[in-house]
Formats: sequence, structure tokens, C-alpha cells
Amino acid sequence: MPAQPEHPVVLESRPSPPVTVTLPADLAVRSVRDWLPDRTWMAPVAGLAAGGLLARLLFGELHHPATGIGVGELMLAAAVALLVAGLVLRRRAKQPPTATVAVVPPPRAEPPPVSPTDLDRGVHAIRRTDRGFDPARFAGYAAMMFRDVEGARVARDAGRLRDRLTPEMYAELLAFGEGLRTAGRSVRFDEVDVRAETTEAWQDGDRDYVTAYVAGSMLSHTLEDATGHVVEGSRTKSTAVEAFLTFTRPAGLNFWMLSIIQGA
Repeated sequence: MPAQPEHPVVLESRPSPPVTVTLPADLAVRSVRDWLPDRTWMAPVAGLAAGGLLARLLFGELHHPATGIGVGELMLAAAVALLVAGLVLRRRAKQPPTATVAVVPPPRAEPPPVSPTDLDRGVHAIRRTDRGFDPARFAGYAAMMFRDVEGARVARDAGRLRDRLTPEMYAELLAFGEGLRTAGRSVRFDEVDVRAETTEAWQDGDRDYVTAYVAGSMLSHTLEDATGHVVEGSRTKSTAVEAFLTFTRPAGLNFWMLSIIQGA
């Protein structure tokens, strides 16, 4: 019995985007010396202090009449402000810059490769002599052939399909039509809704073989020619369709011929 159609699931893996983390560039502990003011600031501070002392010696205790602040106090305040400003600027200059480090997570483990199926190996063998062979396109041809065979049964005439049937299949379809005529019966079908899928492919010697699975439904019934009565099937109730159509041809760019129908 031909194989049922398979529907393998393919997993796709994509790498995760990098995550950006901000880290300090220097993690070393600062020494006590880094927090002390630079010696370059000591010269103006000492100068201001000496100036204040000199002003006191020369001018004495000169005070502003309104505030009572003398020259010495002003010089001392200026020295303190200058010292504080130097400490703030030095701390800012000593702060280490930050660096942006891109942390990329390790890639996900890829799934193991899928082993080729019998269908894959058969398609590969056929493509050695027919590079353009497409199993999906062939499935459409198989569904069309199923409808054409049903039409030949209705007409009780297999001649229209002579070039698309093997001699054995052609003889079988001819015998079917002759049997209907002898029994005084006819078949009818309508509302055909079928789909096909290629399930098997292989090479045997110098010949190619492909099997397609056809499934769906249709209205089908058999009439008695003399009375028009339905003797089999139904005019209104759909009939389930499930069949395997096998085709063959000489290997290479040759036309496919239907060789057998199973489970129609």
C-alpha cells in the first residue's frame, strides 16, 4: 500500500540581539592622594593668605563702615573659595570615563539536521535526469488526472486519455466503459473538491515512478439508463474520495502516464 502523506515541521532558529550593558572602565580603588588638592592650587591660596596678613600690617584693622568686614576677612574668604573650587574641579577631572560594552549571549544550539526521507531520495534520483522535477507541481497534475479519469468514466470513453495512460490502465478504463454499456448503466459526478500530495518517488532501472495521494469529496452516483433511477450513490450526499495514483515514464524529460489507481 502506498505511503500516507507526511507533513514534517521545520524549526527555525534565530540568534538573539545583543544586550548593551554600561560598566565602569576602571574598577581600581582610588588612592588617598587622588582626593587631595593639586599643589598648583597652593600657590595662589598662599599668596592670598600672605596678602591678607600684609594688608593687616600696612592698613591695620580697616573695616567697612556698614558691614564691619575688613580687608583681611575678604582676602581669607577669597582664599577659601579658591580652595573649594580647586577641589571640585580636581574631583571632576579624576572621575574615570565609562565605557559601553556589548554583551552578546551565546547562540542557541541548532537542531540536528533532518535525515532525508524516502521521498527526498526518490526525488533526488529523478532529478539526475530531470532537474526541473517539482513534487508540488506534480501533485497538481495528479489532481487534474483524477478529474479527467472520472470524466472518461462518465462518457464511457477512454480514448481521450490514450496518450496519458499506460496500456494496462487504458485497457482497464475501456473495460469499465464496456461493462457499463452492457449493464445499461451510466455514472455521474459533480462538485468535485479534491487535493493531491506527492507521497512517493523512485527510480527502477531506466524508469521513473511517482505516487500521489488524492483526497476530498464529490457527488457521485450510478443511473439505470432505461429508467433514470439511482442504483448506487446519491444525487445530494457527497462521497468521500481517497485514492493513490501512481505514474510512470521513461527516465528523463518524458511525459508522465497514469499506471494504476488504488482505493478510488
